[in-house]
Amino acid sequence: MSLLLVFREGRCSTVTQSQSFGPSWQGTLRDLANIVAIIRRSRAFGRLTVRNEERLGVAHFYFHAGKLVHIISNRGDADATLRDVLTWTRATVRFVRGMPPTGGAITDEQEQHFDTFIQLLQKRGIAATPPAPRIVEGAVVATGATEQLITPQEWRILVEGTRRVSMAVAHLIGPIEALNVLRDILDDCSAAFPAFTSLQIAPTGYLQVSDTTKFDRMPRGELLEGFAALFSICQYFCAPIIGEAEAHRLIIQSLGDVGPSLVSLGAFKIDRSLLASKH
Repeated sequence: MSLLLVFREGRCSTVTQSQSFGPSWQGTLRDLANIVAIIRRSRAFGRLTVRNEERLGVAHFYFHAGKLVHIISNRGDADATLRDVLTWTRATVRFVRGMPPTGGAITDEQEQHFDTFIQLLQKRGIAATPPAPRIVEGAVVATGATEQLITPQEWRILVEGTRRVSMAVAHLIGPIEALNVLRDILDDCSAAFPAFTSLQIAPTGYLQVSDTTKFDRMPRGELLEGFAALFSICQYFCAPIIGEAEAHRLIIQSLGDVGPSLVSLGAFKIDRSLLASKH
């Protein structure tokens, strides 16, 4: 399988909801530093494409287990690519999971140049600075007592949405393949959101929450971000089979009457432009 917001051995998380349809690993040049931080933190495999919106120009950055291993563009090699992209002010950014590198590996020095390139974009105000990670030396940073937790009603909506979407995935690809796909989805989300290890595959073949205690103290915003990533990954796994637009429609249809509530919570976002696209 191949495609959006995630990959077999990769791990998924979200970027900004304002720039993506349903939180996903795509956005604008402003989201670049945040997307790269997520790729590295989750040790993802795939290709990050940055496409200039003002003139002809495209750059590809390949990652293996979160490490940048190859850079190429219409300008040439890694150094030429970074010099060119540094002049861009408007571009789209998209990470495609599981795309293998097409050339030789970059040097450690070139990877350092890439980090410097990201920092320069941040200093110029073109790329936003990623939020500080919650994980420090393997321990979860304590959250303030003032952080809002999820309500029981919101929790029920999230769990029901998870059940419906995972059943739709299983129905699309068949019960046998679905077990492998759902395990991949669990691996992806658990890497970025450790509490999601409480998700299990039910005997009937869909995702269920086996233990809610790990979620009880999880801040509301982080929990919603995790479920948003989960819904996006499910859509990702369907896209190579039926196309991105149809995969998006499938998720919307499977959510049914809980969809509007998930949209209101910020755990799911309907992409009107994708629905309007030809297929």
